[in-house]
Amino acid sequence: MSSRTGNHRFALQVVQDEEKKAVLRAILDDQSRVILTSTMLIPKSVIDITREQRIPVTSAYRKVKELKEFGLLRVERIVITDDGKKYELVRSAIRAASVHFDKGSLGVDITNNVEADEKMVKRFFTLREVK
Repeated sequence: MSSRTGNHRFALQVVQDEEKKAVLRAILDDQSRVILTSTMLIPKSVIDITREQRIPVTSAYRKVKELKEFGLLRVERIVITDDGKKYELVRSAIRAASVHFDKGSLGVDITNNVEADEKMVKRFFTLREVK
């Protein structure tokens, strides 16, 4: 991916063909698109997503795994419950995507979800050792 800066958001031009296909698959798939939209502003667990969006649990886990592999979803936090179980809160890494087709050339641009990026950086720099 190559970057072009806009106002305060980053627009990235997807260069690799496999990455273009991954973005296209995600935005064309109804469930993946709903997951990305649902997690743009607030990080959510897969269970929260399934309850809110009425997506079957197995489908949601599969889609979330794919979206993480494509770099379109990021793990914002890992939560460990009192009984020792853990789950992830995921957030969309993108805010928007656009596709253009011109003279046989396919172009895909994505706009990063800057709020998600800023939160990750802020958390990284505020890490401290727990005593």
